[in-house]
Formats: sequence, structure tokens, C-alpha cells
Amino acid sequence: METAATPAMVWLGSDWGQASQLPASRDVAQQLAASRADSVVIDGTSLTREHPRAAAFIWALGAELAARGVSVSHQNLGENLGALIGLAGTSVAQTPAKAPSPRLFERIGSFGWQRYLAAVSVLEFIGYAAAATPRFVLGRSQSSLRDFVNYLQEAGAASLPVVTIVNLLVGTVLGFVGAIQLKAFGAGMYLADLVGIAVAREMAALMTAIVMSGRIGAAFAAHLATMQANEEVDALRMTGVSPFDFLVMPRLAALSLMMPLIYLYATAVGIIGGLLVAELVIGTPPAAFIHRLQSAVAAQHFIIGFAKSVFFGVLIALASCYLGLNAGRNAAEVGRAATRTVVVCIIGIIIVDAVFALGTNALGI
Repeated sequence: METAATPAMVWLGSDWGQASQLPASRDVAQQLAASRADSVVIDGTSLTREHPRAAAFIWALGAELAARGVSVSHQNLGENLGALIGLAGTSVAQTPAKAPSPRLFERIGSFGWQRYLAAVSVLEFIGYAAAATPRFVLGRSQSSLRDFVNYLQEAGAASLPVVTIVNLLVGTVLGFVGAIQLKAFGAGMYLADLVGIAVAREMAALMTAIVMSGRIGAAFAAHLATMQANEEVDALRMTGVSPFDFLVMPRLAALSLMMPLIYLYATAVGIIGGLLVAELVIGTPPAAFIHRLQSAVAAQHFIIGFAKSVFFGVLIALASCYLGLNAGRNAAEVGRAATRTVVVCIIGIIIVDAVFALGTNALGI
């Protein structure tokens, strides 16, 4: 290195690949800056090998000197070294600058705008479903009958074991809780009232919907998200097939039809759980339990639970299909779509149930 010359010179020599210790670019830059040199020339005439370590040193030294306002030029560097230094400079130049953090009002506005767009998208999806339903009922949609039957089987018979276990246990728990409290007051005969109304009006529809959101809703969302990631949905559009008719409508129709039927089955299973507890804990004969049940549980409780199950089925089908079709195009989004579906469905089910409770209370039923 020669700092007295104008411009200052830095000569590089020998094979940098064999060197055990290399000079630090920051130390060399400090020495050149201390000599008050305005410009520096890096000469590679004596290099015996164009090793990447020499290119890294030259690039780093140039960056250090440029930061100190010293101009840098190269001479007699090999073609490979020049290409490596140029590539490093291009990479740095293409690194995007960190965007400034948005202000508070910008973040609030952006969040509100995104929520507005999401709400519009959901309403459009519901509108498509309403418009496509008559075509599906009349058999004029592009849906597959075989897919529809498969979804009926998946949402119906294949779900019965899980629905049976959950609702039998719920009926049993209600029976135990009611039996202990009612027996203390000598009112064990009213256990049929408690179990029947609770199961028919609330628990059968609610627990069945939660089970179906985790089992069927997550499966629908994961399937559609996988098709989205594999560009199968785009392929349907390219061939002139409506993804909504072909993918959404069979699932929506199958779940909307099966949920009320599963609700009736779940209600029967839940009541059986309460009946078993009534006989085992307080000694009420099954015939007496059923007789009391017939007089205590009015048809309106079954109608309310039945109506809830229809809404729950539509909610689960629409939410799972919407989140599945709007998932990202990678494998990680498949899991996220399934998780979001379960969360959204459970929250939606609770909201719908609360609306029903408020509405029926206001109507006095």
C-alpha cells in the first residue's frame, strides 16, 4: 500500500486462497483515510489466482472508502474478480430499502379498508350461493351428482360415530348434574324435563355443529385449499367449469340437508344418555322417564333446535368453502385454511345460537 502517491495505491498479490491470515478491509480503509487520500486505485497485477476472498476484500474496501467519501477505482483485475465484484454491487443495489412504518391513522385506515373488502367478498360469496341454489335444485348447474352423494355420505353416515359419542356423553353429564340437584329437593321426576328441553333446544344442535365444523368444515377447507395450491381451481375455470357450481354447491347442499337429520339423531342419543342416568342414579324407570318427557318437552323446542341446525349447516359449508377457495397458493395455507375454518365456524355458531336465544326470548317461545 502506498499512501504518499496521488492517487493512493493498494497492490494485491499472491494467492489469497492459500493465505492463513488476510488484511481487514476496515483497517486498510482507516489507514488510507488517515492519509487524507481523495482517491484510491486497487491494483491486482501481482495476484496469482482470482480467488473469491480477494474479490470480497476489494468490494468491502471499496464500500468502506466510499462511506468515507474516497473514490475507488480498479486496475489489472482479472475478468472473474471483476465479475464477482460487479455481482456483489448489483446485489446490494437491488436490496430494497426498508419501508417506513405507517402512522397510526394509516394503520387504522388500512385495517378498516381490508375489513370492508373482506365483508364485501363474503357478501358476494353468499350472493353467489343464493343465485346458484335454484340452478342446483333444478339440476341445471355444473355440479357432479356423484360428488354430492359422496358428501352426503361423508357428512351423514361417516359422522355418526363421533356424533353418537359426544351427544351421549353430553346427555349423561346433563343427567348427572340434574339428578344430583333435583334429588336433593325430592324432584327427581323432573329430570326428564331438564334433559329433554336442554338437549332438544340447545345442546344437540350446538354440540353437533361444533363436531361438524371440526370434522367436515376443516376437511372441506383443506381440500379446496389444496386444489387452489395445485392450480386445479384455475384449471376448472380454463375448461369453462364454474368452480362455485362444481365445488361449493354439492358441499353446501349436502351439509345443509344432513345437519337437520343428524340433529334429530343427536337429540335421541342425548335423551338416551339422560334416561340411563335417571334409571341408574335416581331409579326412574325408562317408561316413566319417556312418559314425563312427552308431556314436558313441547314441539317448539324441537322446532327451534331443528331450525338452528339448518343455519349451522349453511354456516359451516359457506365458511369452509369460502376460506378454502381464498387460501394462498402454498402448502402452509392449507393448514391455515382448516384452522381458520374451525375458529370461524365455532364463533359463528355461538353468535347464531345467541341470536336465536334473544329472538325466541323476545317472542316468548
